Amino acid sequence: PFSFPSGWLPVLQLVRQGSKAVTRHWKAMHFQRQKLLAVTEYVAPRPAIPPRCIAPSRKEKTEEVDPYTRLLQRQLEEVFRTNRMVAICQFNSMPGEDVVLLRHYLRKHNIEVKFVLNEVAKPVLAKSKYKNLLPLFVARNILLVSPELKAKEMLRVLKGVPQINLLG
Repeated sequence: PFSFPSGWLPVLQLVRQGSKAVTRHWKAMHFQRQKLLAVTEYVAPRPAIPPRCIAPSRKEKTEEVDPYTRLLQRQLEEVFRTNRMVAICQFNSMPGEDVVLLRHYLRKHNIEVKFVLNEVAKPVLAKSKYKNLLPLFVARNILLVSPELKAKEMLRVLKGVPQINLLG
């Protein structure tokens, strides 16, 4: 093996001296500090009159639904009334070309894709016999509607599209 000549030292010597302080260990808070924090903690003052004793205000908010929303609601009521198959699907983002292809494949089986806003669908469903579908309208949804029952064809097409999940 290689040995250094006598009296000669290498230019760079790597020597680790001492230990490193590790400051990331959890340490319990001192009990006097705990007492100080407990004493100085903010306690909100109680109201002079309890809220249950205050009568609610009788202002009735009559929110006017804009005409476009009413039109969309009427169209959605018509969709539920005229079609025998209505499937609710969760719609996750996907490229536009894939949406066009999906619509094309479904239209071959006479199934239409309807994009529905939750603000439009919830009031319509609340008044109809489909009240039990209300919990499904949380995220972005689409409706797959058809005048005939075409569940097998719809499921076959949806199997190839992982971005659309059948909810009900």
